[in-house]
Amino acid sequence: MTTILVADFTRSPGGRFIADGEYSGEWFRQDVLVPALRAAIAARDVLTVVLDGTSGYGSSFLEEAFGGLVRRGLFPQRIVKDHLKIKATSPLYNPYKVLAEKYISSAKPEHVVAA
Repeated sequence: MTTILVADFTRSPGGRFIADGEYSGEWFRQDVLVPALRAAIAARDVLTVVLDGTSGYGSSFLEEAFGGLVRRGLFPQRIVKDHLKIKATSPLYNPYKVLAEKYISSAKPEHVVAA
């Protein structure tokens, strides 16, 4: 099992998009989460992401990082649920864990409509 601590990425998670500034949810998803999740899937393993140790999370960061895995069409929802575990060891971070899991569960892949 591979473990990622978001606090190793940043102690102060930013906004939704890279254009919003440093340490955004988009940046975390693209540069950290997606490569690690792909490796876990290939190894038939589970990736654990630990939320503890940061200054907190905005909903935009959590939705883009975690919900974006499905919404952006990067992975099917079932694959994310089977290979990604979100962990909060401190009760302070449990609401963020619940929210991130909700974003994955409620995400719908975006579809491009042909003109």
